[in-house]
Amino acid sequence: MKKRVILFVVEGPSDQDALIPFIENEVQSNKMRTTVKNMHGDILTKYIDGTRRYEVNTSNVRRELSKKIDEYLDSPSIKSEQIKRKDLKKIYYITDTDYCFFQEFEHSKNKKECLMKIFYFEKLELKNNIEVDIDVIFFSKHLEHVLRNIEENLSNKEKAKIAIEFSKESLKNRSFYIDTFKNQKNLKTWKNFSDSYIGIQNCRDRACNMNNLLDEIESWKTIK
Repeated sequence: MKKRVILFVVEGPSDQDALIPFIENEVQSNKMRTTVKNMHGDILTKYIDGTRRYEVNTSNVRRELSKKIDEYLDSPSIKSEQIKRKDLKKIYYITDTDYCFFQEFEHSKNKKECLMKIFYFEKLELKNNIEVDIDVIFFSKHLEHVLRNIEENLSNKEKAKIAIEFSKESLKNRSFYIDTFKNQKNLKTWKNFSDSYIGIQNCRDRACNMNNLLDEIESWKTIK
C-alpha cells in the first residue's frame, strides 16, 4: 500500500491557514491527503514553566518532536480519521527562523542549534518502529515577510487576515501560490532542501524554501 498522508507541523494557525489548503488541493489528484499538527507556538524557544530552561534543546529535540507527533497521531480526532503512522509519506516541519542564525539572544541560539539538528534528521522515529522522512520548511524571518514583504511582527489578528486572503487568492489562482514561492525576484530560494539548510545559515535576505516542497509535490504526481 502506498503512503498517502503528508503531516505538516506548524507553529501557529496562520501557517496552516495560508499554506495547507492549496497543498491539500494539489495532492488530492494523487489520492493523497494532508494533516496538520499545530504546536501553538515555537517549541524551540519555549521555557519550561517557572524556569529559564528550554523545553526543547539539542539533547532532546529529536525525542520531543517524535513525542509530540505521536501524541497527535494518538489523539481521538486523528484516530477517528483513521490516519495511521504507516500511512505517513512525509513530515514537514514549518518554522520562522526569525534570523536566529545572526542573533545573539539566548532563545535565538537555542533555536539555531535545534534547527541545525533537525536539518539533518532525514527521518523521525515514531511508535511501532515506524520511520518517516522529514524536512524543514523555513521563512528567513516569518511568513508575512515572504507573503507581503512585511518585516515587522504583526498581531495575531493581522496575521490571520493576511493568511486567509492569501489562501483564498491561491485557491482561485494556482499560479499565484506558485509564483509567490518560486518566482519572486527578491526572494532567495534554493534548488533543494539540502542546499537550503546550508544557505540559510549565511543568508540575511528575504528567503524561503517552500519551492522545494512544490517541486516534490510535482514529482509525486508522476508516480502512479
